Amino acid sequence: MTPGIEVRLLGPLEVVVPAGRVEFEGVKQRRLFAALALRAPEIVSVDALVEAVWADAVPDGRDQALQKQVSRLRARLGDQLPVRRRAAGYALEIEREAIDSRRFERLLDRARAEQSADELAAALALWRGPALADHRFDEFAQGEIARLEELRLEAIEERLTIELARGQAADLVGELRSLVAEHPLRERLRGSLMLALYRAGRQADALEVMRDGRRLLVEELGLEPGPELRRLETMILAQDPALDADVKADVLDAPLPVPANATIGREGELAEIGALLLRADVRLLTLVGTGGVGKTRLALEAGRAVAGRFPGGVAYVDLEEAGALAPAAAAALGVVAETPAELGERLARVTRSAGALLVLDGFERFLADAAEVAQVLAAAPNLTVLATSRAPLRLTAEHAYRVQPLAASNAAALFNARVRALRPEWAPIGEDGDVVPEICARLDGLPLAIELAADRARLLPLQALLQRLDRRLEFLSSGPRDLPARQQSLRVTLEWSWEALTPPQRRLLGRLGVFEGGASLEAFHAICTEPDEPPAELLLAGIMARSSLMVLDASADGQPRLSMLDTVREFAAEQLGPDEGLRQRHAAYFLEYAERAAERATLADRRVWLSRLAAERGNLRVAFERLLGAGAAEDALRIATAFARALPWDAHAHEVRGWLERALAAVGPEPSALRTTALYFDGELALSQARFTAAETALAAALAAARELADERLEAAVLTALGRCAVLTAAASATERCEGAVAIARRIGTPGLLADALLAAAGACERSHDWQRAGELADEALALYREADDPYGVAAALAEQGFYDMVHGRLERSELRLGEAVALRRRLGDDRQLVEPMIDNAWLDLARGSGEPARHGFLDCLSLAGHVGDQFNVAEALAGLSAQAALDGRHVDAARLAGASAALHERIGAPPWESVSAIQDRALAATQGALGADAFAAYYGEGRRLSPDQAIARSSGSARTSAAAQLAR
Repeated sequence: MTPGIEVRLLGPLEVVVPAGRVEFEGVKQRRLFAALALRAPEIVSVDALVEAVWADAVPDGRDQALQKQVSRLRARLGDQLPVRRRAAGYALEIEREAIDSRRFERLLDRARAEQSADELAAALALWRGPALADHRFDEFAQGEIARLEELRLEAIEERLTIELARGQAADLVGELRSLVAEHPLRERLRGSLMLALYRAGRQADALEVMRDGRRLLVEELGLEPGPELRRLETMILAQDPALDADVKADVLDAPLPVPANATIGREGELAEIGALLLRADVRLLTLVGTGGVGKTRLALEAGRAVAGRFPGGVAYVDLEEAGALAPAAAAALGVVAETPAELGERLARVTRSAGALLVLDGFERFLADAAEVAQVLAAAPNLTVLATSRAPLRLTAEHAYRVQPLAASNAAALFNARVRALRPEWAPIGEDGDVVPEICARLDGLPLAIELAADRARLLPLQALLQRLDRRLEFLSSGPRDLPARQQSLRVTLEWSWEALTPPQRRLLGRLGVFEGGASLEAFHAICTEPDEPPAELLLAGIMARSSLMVLDASADGQPRLSMLDTVREFAAEQLGPDEGLRQRHAAYFLEYAERAAERATLADRRVWLSRLAAERGNLRVAFERLLGAGAAEDALRIATAFARALPWDAHAHEVRGWLERALAAVGPEPSALRTTALYFDGELALSQARFTAAETALAAALAAARELADERLEAAVLTALGRCAVLTAAASATERCEGAVAIARRIGTPGLLADALLAAAGACERSHDWQRAGELADEALALYREADDPYGVAAALAEQGFYDMVHGRLERSELRLGEAVALRRRLGDDRQLVEPMIDNAWLDLARGSGEPARHGFLDCLSLAGHVGDQFNVAEALAGLSAQAALDGRHVDAARLAGASAALHERIGAPPWESVSAIQDRALAATQGALGADAFAAYYGEGRRLSPDQAIARSSGSARTSAAAQLAR
């Protein structure tokens, strides 16, 4: 936990940093911070933040309004509590321990595990009043307030239970009476008060408390008290000796095994599982997942964490070698029972009806006997069952919790820890540090596979280990001898699940191995189903009922999607064997899909189709490779061109350019519309990466081909792209190319095509300082985009106009136009197109004197541009950070960042915009004066040798002044 930083949610909201307490500017800023803090350090979506800040009164231009609120909050918090922009929203980057509610939950978990009243008291001491007291009427906070208050009450109840067991009954009566009066419907508190009164020799008063509770429940809810309270009343009436002291259970004849090493990366899952086990409505919880995903370890850790809440004991039964379910479980628990009903009765008797937890590990062998668990639960109302299984038990009482593979960072942490246990001197640095995430990704984040691979790292360098994972099923075998047989080999683990399937189910699952990254139901039916087989839906249901080799999830657009881990996919495809017809159907389907999706992505539902293309990237890659390998070069080029045309957020331009290059080479030089279009999109992608030489080469070839084909529409599009390339590189040909594109587009008369050419021509006018003409062209482009109903073009034109306004001091108009451009782009969902309006907004913040919001804007733009490979705007963002640092008085940072920006501009062969350079030069004048010429040159030269990431890492980034107002002059 960083010293001096604390966020307090257990009471009125307070934020403390080393400089003192943070004072918020108003209610909206306080709500924004609270919404971020409740989820920190996780990402909070823009929608959730807007709802939190404005509730039902959402303003027009909500994204712009939110960005302003975030900028002001950043200025208020400073660098010690950074708020970062992420693709899906914003995140407050803070250590979990710095938030008092997280510390409370950690202390509570430890107290429960250790049955410690002292730990409970320490947890409760963190409370300063009702949770988020100043947000008790805000809708966004209601769920978390209710959850935290419930945990607080549970902690109080557990502390009182422990103290009652210590014989402090008389001392607790007063506190319990107050709590019961405050929470009259909480039966556990009422029961504790009854027990305290009884043990204090006040039997009549205890029974009166019960009568009051019964009357209240009947009047308020029409319900009788619960079975625990009624049982306690009966025992008080009978003066049962069991009430005189806590009765320990005998179930612990089967204690939970202790793992041989630490559990890594499962904190979130353990918290969720523990919360489920403690819910009154959860009698049966099944941890479901594929073999090797870590179900057993999670069950053991969760059982230990909640042991204090089950006074009847926590018991463990390993079903791997069991014969019949009920007798095997009874033998493991130290009781005699032949039937499930008998087992339930014995358990209820042994635990004396105190709450008990039974862990049944490896239930997949007994799915046909799952009804026996229901019989045990019916006979033992005090019992909760936690099962692990590769498939759900499918019982009415069941709550299924799907155990997922480890996230990337946690998988790497597990691998490093296990290797270090074998090689204490080992540390993942240099190339090893880069290879570890690749190894874990190749192993799908499966803990078993990672542990087996770590064992191999005793003997092999990591690069050699990674190469051998192409044969992971054979390579990852002979694990530690003390593991169960099913966990000593990755292949054996998968075979356990495979053998549970019927032959038709195995054939269908094998066909699913043709997909990479999962399949929509539409794709599955088109490619995998056969007319002479049982209905596919029945086979799928059977596979999911018998194993976790395949799962059915919802994709980003809410549509069902079948998926399996790559490790399972490799195994399934191996079992099926070669099936050329299946591969051909897959390739044909995704060729048609790619072209349909690319066409639809040009329409108003672009966000949806970009998301779908992102989900199918693996299948498109596989289809491309199969078509190219089969000699169908033109079809392969069609897939590559379609994907390049509508490149989703998580795809990388260099990969798709590789597809285009290989397919173009295979197709040959003969001119065709397809080849010309592919060359055009290759040039566009190269242009987006600031690879201007490559862009010129591809676009020049496309232009020659378009003219040979007499395709004027394509010629105008290519000329526009060549014009933008010349504008960015400040080439003399910029005006000629752009005017040529405008002339052809006017002749054709297509509004969108003409608008694109006009906007490129506006950039050429900006380079030549003809600002009036640039503005006229941008205005005409905007009108044409609106006529064509092209919201993406509208956003581009607005961003251009807004930048011109900012350069000429029309700051209010600039804010309106840039705000609308950013809001449009975010709403439309193409994050690749966000870079330009975002960086323009950052320059606007700087011009208005908002130095800290500008810095965060440039940093956000740097992250976004770096992700999509836009090196030109990476350089521009570095220039903006340099100017902000200079005006902030961080002159060393300013000089370094300026050097890094200049070097990158030179490397890519594109000078900065002169209007931007003028702003930066004015800011750097103060830096040169403060440092002196020699020192400035030295730091500037140092910056030229740094990568963008290195330059940012060396920047202190602190904000101390608002001198950026100078830039507006």
